[in-house]
Amino acid sequence: MFKLNNKVIRIIVFAGLILGLAYFFKLIYPILTPFFLAIFLAYILKPLINFFELKGLSRTWAIIFIYFSFNIILTAIIFNFLPKVLAELTSFGETIPSYTLAAQEYIKVFQETYSKVPLPEGIRNITNDMINDIENYVINVIKGVTQTILLLFSKTFDFILAPILAFYLLNDTEKFKDYFLKLLPFSTRDDIVVLGRKIDSVLKSFIRGNIIIALMVGIITTIALILIDMDFALVIGLLTSVLNIIPYFGALFAIIIAVAIALLKSKKIALYVFIIMLIIQQIEGNVISPKVLGQNLGLHPLAVIFVLLAGGHLGGILGMILAVPITCILIILFKFFINKLIEL
Repeated sequence: MFKLNNKVIRIIVFAGLILGLAYFFKLIYPILTPFFLAIFLAYILKPLINFFELKGLSRTWAIIFIYFSFNIILTAIIFNFLPKVLAELTSFGETIPSYTLAAQEYIKVFQETYSKVPLPEGIRNITNDMINDIENYVINVIKGVTQTILLLFSKTFDFILAPILAFYLLNDTEKFKDYFLKLLPFSTRDDIVVLGRKIDSVLKSFIRGNIIIALMVGIITTIALILIDMDFALVIGLLTSVLNIIPYFGALFAIIIAVAIALLKSKKIALYVFIIMLIIQQIEGNVISPKVLGQNLGLHPLAVIFVLLAGGHLGGILGMILAVPITCILIILFKFFINKLIEL
């Protein structure tokens, strides 16, 4: 008769606890948003805190100094750029109907053009369905952007609470680490520390590096579009910055959206926008990314494309943004637990 040994029992109990915690967090996830934002903010600011600590400041004063500096920068952004961004968003929202009509006119012209071509009825029906699908997709994208903007405004309290929570996380980081390690069996602490460092290396490469790159690309794109007198340059630059976090597809999405908006103004501007964004993406891919990231995440391009498509299917744009780092973390955890099972 099969008899369970102590190690197997411990694994089963541990797995049960993990599943129980996962179910608990699923029940309370609506209130977790500020905590996730706080963890993200603390992780981003941690290198700056460490830098000022090395310069002689205490951790608390380093956090206060960084918060004070960021508040000055944020205030400057709010008073100088936020009104312009909001004005562009409002203007963009007001012109969406006209853009939709213009897009429909392009589709109508295309339909009239290809209707003159002698195509079999089956192919013509498929083409009509594809055109209708594209039109519906554009409308859904517009609705999705609007809903996302409204959702961000509805989470104002979470954005206010997050920095407060992040302050405590940053100030007591070592205490939290020590407390967490003390909860673990002594024999597993070294393994957990090594595992944490590997995960930190992945997140450091992806999150911190890509945020820096996204900001640089967004700023350069905005300035370039302003120079050619492109409408909604700030909105497109902001959108490009966010989409740039998504490997491969992000740059493509940004170019398609920018060119589509420019095309509704003039073909000449659309050509300029296409050339500018193509040059910026080439600079980002061949100059900026290698300097900032310094290393890849260890995933084959085919694997990256697969997880991006899976992430997009499961969670939309947010799913695509999170797909690669989550996959890398899961691979690290999978290898860790497989090695532990082999050692049993």
